[in-house]
Amino acid sequence: MQKKKKIIHIAQSAGGVAEYLYMFLNNMKDDNYESILVVSEDYREQIGRFKDITKKLYFVPMIREINIKSDFNAVGKVRNIIKKEHPDIVYLHSSKAGAIGRIALIFSKKIKIFYNAHGWYFNAQISKKKKTVFRMIEKILALKTDKIINISKSEYDSAIKYKIAKPNKMCIIENGIDFSKFKDCEKFRIETRKKFNIKDDEKVIGVVGRLSEQKDPITSIKAFNLLQTENKNSKIMFIGDGELKEKVINYAKEYKIQDNVIITGWVNDVEKYIPALDIAILPSKWEGFGLVLIEYMACDKPIVATKVGGIENIIRDGKNGYLVNVEDYKELNKQISKLIKNPKEVEKIIRNNRKYKENYSINNLIKKHKNIIKSIA
Repeated sequence: MQKKKKIIHIAQSAGGVAEYLYMFLNNMKDDNYESILVVSEDYREQIGRFKDITKKLYFVPMIREINIKSDFNAVGKVRNIIKKEHPDIVYLHSSKAGAIGRIALIFSKKIKIFYNAHGWYFNAQISKKKKTVFRMIEKILALKTDKIINISKSEYDSAIKYKIAKPNKMCIIENGIDFSKFKDCEKFRIETRKKFNIKDDEKVIGVVGRLSEQKDPITSIKAFNLLQTENKNSKIMFIGDGELKEKVINYAKEYKIQDNVIITGWVNDVEKYIPALDIAILPSKWEGFGLVLIEYMACDKPIVATKVGGIENIIRDGKNGYLVNVEDYKELNKQISKLIKNPKEVEKIIRNNRKYKENYSINNLIKKHKNIIKSIA
């Protein structure tokens, strides 16, 4: 009988990475692979859904910010777990876990190292100096990596442009979702709208994601404020939570639209919330892929998003959604208004996405990973 491949997944960042990991591990369950998960304390609240799809689950204190003492301790703890478990592969998710994991493995020769940045941090809206530093760090750590997985063509092109690693060390495996989760959209639409006292004739504009600088909820609330001047029979729903929550609430109070603003808080079952929307938006300032766009498609929602990073690989402006410039709340409002007023345009977008979304099945993602594992591990 063939020995199982033991894979340790390491992640610091929750949010979208947690969703990716859950779908990946839940669909990677077979007799050939054994998965172990090493995560930060940010995952503590999600222990229930991960413990049943992993062989073991370890928590290691890891923080997003650079902190020499904290990072040094994390490296030591990760190294001890790796020594204890003797994995065939260590798969690192996002930049912080990528750094900690590869430093912990610096003297290891037998273990294969996979790395998925889930969006290169040097493409974020940070200073030129920081961009240069992070590109240099990625180049150095790439030397201690067997395979770098890029989640979109945009991410791959960026890595090539800045010479992060040689092309033969990199590949593109676009994100995917489990479409079976979205089979009860009509049922969940009724339940969620009832839960938040949303009337049948009210239009709900919604966005899934952390209330953070990257996802730019401030542009969303500004656009919604403009929308209210001509369409008061509408609400905006933020499906998520984050450090900018209070700022969003303060803007809503300042604009006197707080009664039409819904913030759900953290949820692990977005498939129950997206169906409640009439128009779905993603006004990110930067984005490696934008997995939620596929979830919007799965629920037949018309989409307005920003023309950045991996989003442009998914949304073709005017065909299966609309694209706007970063922080352009006036244009965001204009495109939302256009969809509200034009049901035929909504139908066209939904029709196009029904053909297109199947490219992003979780089955494709798993198949491609298994092929890479067979080829090098």
